[in-house]
Amino acid sequence: MSGTDPSQLPIHPTQSGATDDDDTPVCSPKIYVSNEEAALLRQLRLLHDRAVELRRELGEAAAPRRRELETQLDELRRSREDLVRRREQAFRRKMVMLGHLPPEALEEEIIL
Repeated sequence: MSGTDPSQLPIHPTQSGATDDDDTPVCSPKIYVSNEEAALLRQLRLLHDRAVELRRELGEAAAPRRRELETQLDELRRSREDLVRRREQAFRRKMVMLGHLPPEALEEEIIL
């Protein structure tokens, strides 16, 4: 980065109206979360919606079906924990890229 003004941030060339997924910027110009974070949050919302459906079914289900629904809910909980961990890592990466956190923050263990 020698020869560049450190006070000037680089502008992504495709930021104005990019259509190819490979060329989209890391941070969307319309939202304050990175595209990676937004995708993980969408997945979390889908998991939540599915869990609400399963809980509704669970209230009306017979014993054999209840066990199956409870197993599915446990799987959703594990998936949610993984997505939350990945969202936290995405947040840290974004904050390091923006210079708000030191690079060592990427090496810290995430405890949930």
